[in-house]
Amino acid sequence: MFKATGRTPAPIREGRPQARGIATRQRLLRAAEQLFAKRGYDTTSMAEVAERAGVGVGTLYHHFPDKRALLLSLVDEWGDRELVRGRDELDAVRASGPDVRHAIHGYLASRYRSLRNDGGLALLLLALAERDPEIRSRIARVDHVVTERVRDLIAYGQEQGRVRPDVDPIAAALLIRHATRGAATELLVNRLPEADPERVLDALTEMIFRYLFQETIR
Repeated sequence: MFKATGRTPAPIREGRPQARGIATRQRLLRAAEQLFAKRGYDTTSMAEVAERAGVGVGTLYHHFPDKRALLLSLVDEWGDRELVRGRDELDAVRASGPDVRHAIHGYLASRYRSLRNDGGLALLLLALAERDPEIRSRIARVDHVVTERVRDLIAYGQEQGRVRPDVDPIAAALLIRHATRGAATELLVNRLPEADPERVLDALTEMIFRYLFQETIR
């Protein structure tokens, strides 16, 4: 047993070394995200990531033992961002009250902004998922949670008498998520010159509105 000495234990030092480590890790992830999205995963070296982040290669390997570990950390961070965004967006729709059309438009616009910010990375991860089961599995888990949230919101709307009772919530959630991602990817990532993003957003809002809601709701 330890004997009491009457002295107050020294406080555990927190802060600067740990904070510097977190900040360095974030710089490395941002550098990797930029390079992977711009140049591709296969053609980007760890040395290039370290150079972009402004650290030595040894520091990079201290945080990430290899390029795959760096990529998987990037996938997880992207997934966390998607889940937080999805939760906040759907909470806003749920709290919108009677202005359903405006709320849907706001939700879709928020999804567009998400892909504008992460569009290059999202396309990269989707491409890598085709050949990498681990990345595919991690993305699928995020997609599953987001789809369930949209499904629950649609079911809630049915309980409130605002959404058509004949709509299948899970089928509708899948269609809305894929339609939004597909349209935003074409507009904001591939940048189709003949399409005006605002007009496409308005049309998509109207399409989803007519699909989900009773005709009397305006």
